[in-house]
Amino acid sequence: MANGTTLVLTVGLLLVPVLLLGRDWMPKWVHRIPLTIISLAVLFRVYAFWTIDITDAQVAGYLPDHVTGIETILHIFDGPAGLMLGLLLGFSAGLALVEPNTSECRWATLCWILLLGWGIDSDGFATIAATPLNAQPSIMDWHSAIYPLLGWGLSFVVIPTLVQIENATPSRLAATFCICIALIDISSSPVAWMLLGLIAHRISSLRIHSIRGVAPQRRWVGLLLTFFLSSVIIVIGLSWLAMPDEFWKAIWYARLAVGWILLCGIVGALTPMMGYDAYPRPEAWGFHTGLILAPAILPHLELIEYAILPIFVIGIVMPILATLPEYRPQIDWKRRGLEMILLLSLLLFSLYLTNYIPLSLVAILAVLPLLIQFKHSVDEEE
Repeated sequence: MANGTTLVLTVGLLLVPVLLLGRDWMPKWVHRIPLTIISLAVLFRVYAFWTIDITDAQVAGYLPDHVTGIETILHIFDGPAGLMLGLLLGFSAGLALVEPNTSECRWATLCWILLLGWGIDSDGFATIAATPLNAQPSIMDWHSAIYPLLGWGLSFVVIPTLVQIENATPSRLAATFCICIALIDISSSPVAWMLLGLIAHRISSLRIHSIRGVAPQRRWVGLLLTFFLSSVIIVIGLSWLAMPDEFWKAIWYARLAVGWILLCGIVGALTPMMGYDAYPRPEAWGFHTGLILAPAILPHLELIEYAILPIFVIGIVMPILATLPEYRPQIDWKRRGLEMILLLSLLLFSLYLTNYIPLSLVAILAVLPLLIQFKHSVDEEE
């Protein structure tokens, strides 16, 4: 019975993406199938813990030997694999309630693949040789309860906010940021960083577009600055965060991670050719989207986790920096220089702060200005 969980999750990994991506041609209730699959996997977990199956890897690893009866079921979400199963349970429950549209289904599909494919260790629920239970006393924490709630928040609040970012209210944005940052704080999830980075970048891009509009000339200079400066900051930030005492050696060790990130960015910059051009500065939007997606797609690549924060901050700051070298007569060069120095200093200062405060707090400080509403017109500078 223990292998039943792995089998059900494998079916879910292969079947659910097809159903979500083809939702327009599927029955209306197809978005409830993920919840059915995960619920079945949870039932296998309940059976394994209820019967105290000592050949089950999760039971043998996380069930204390003095716990019996119904109390055993309280441990079904213990351990890394159990926590991710709880996250998926909440995520699938949110999908069942929200009735996602086509765009939401695409993002939900990506999150499903990343959470299930990379998040759950294949050996987490495996059948092993009979092993004595853990003799340590039972320590129940709030993680087992909060993971399903955060999973529900991802599909019910965060993904709809990402898709409908233009109409998101400040309270909804605040709720979205809280969910993502809470998941980052307790798990450092690349998926949470991905969603937070995408939303923060979209807000920053839309806001600077509403304030400064589209430059009549030299837009290519801003795009070139985006590509060049982002690449340099990623290399410097990743290497410095990974090995501050051996900076130059870290550049060599991180070559695969940097190459993968920049490849994703280049592919993203080409997406306007595929019709994804309904955004301000579509090439820059695609480039930053590719950068943000890269660490979540291959989270186990060597040193790539150190690139998450530089990419996140770049996604917020770079849309503003990209407007500075463009042709905008109403912005004098002193102001341009001051803005560039200030923004680059803030970017470097955020990397420096990681030595003293948690990453989740750095993320909070970075997104707080995005919650402040400004009333500006595109014609402000004309």
